[in-house]
Amino acid sequence: MRQARVLRAGGGMADKMFPGYKDKIWAALPQSVKESQVKGANNAFENGIAQHKSWQGYLLSFKEVEKSFVPSQKFRKPAVDWRRQMERGTMHYGRWYEGPNGSDYRPGNTHDRLLDVKEPFTHEEWEERKNYRSFDLMKFGYMCLGIFLAYRVTNEWPVVWCDERKEK
Repeated sequence: MRQARVLRAGGGMADKMFPGYKDKIWAALPQSVKESQVKGANNAFENGIAQHKSWQGYLLSFKEVEKSFVPSQKFRKPAVDWRRQMERGTMHYGRWYEGPNGSDYRPGNTHDRLLDVKEPFTHEEWEERKNYRSFDLMKFGYMCLGIFLAYRVTNEWPVVWCDERKEK
């Protein structure tokens, strides 16, 4: 059954101390033990192939079901994404909506939105927006500072006293 051993570099400590010990043990085994070990190795290999075949059947049946999930052309989206528009040369660059103060971004009909950056809201709008504020960042910062200071005040800190007296 097993007639020649494969020569490899390395091996375990026993192989270095007793070269060829596995071949000697194999030669000393009875024929029935040799046959059972070879059959066990072959059966393990064959079981792996059988398991692969069974899984392959399941996966191929799932692949058949996947074909029914292909979207129908009847219900496709009647729009073209921007990458395809760029490739086809049909991309429209610009704004489709009208801008503030009657601007539609044509030359001569524009509005500079950076002119009024200091006061984006009137005082009435600002007061109304204050009612819907979820949190105030300053109050949150003061709360975190207070928690930190309370932590520092309430914890005990080790004090090391240096004894400068001379020993007698």
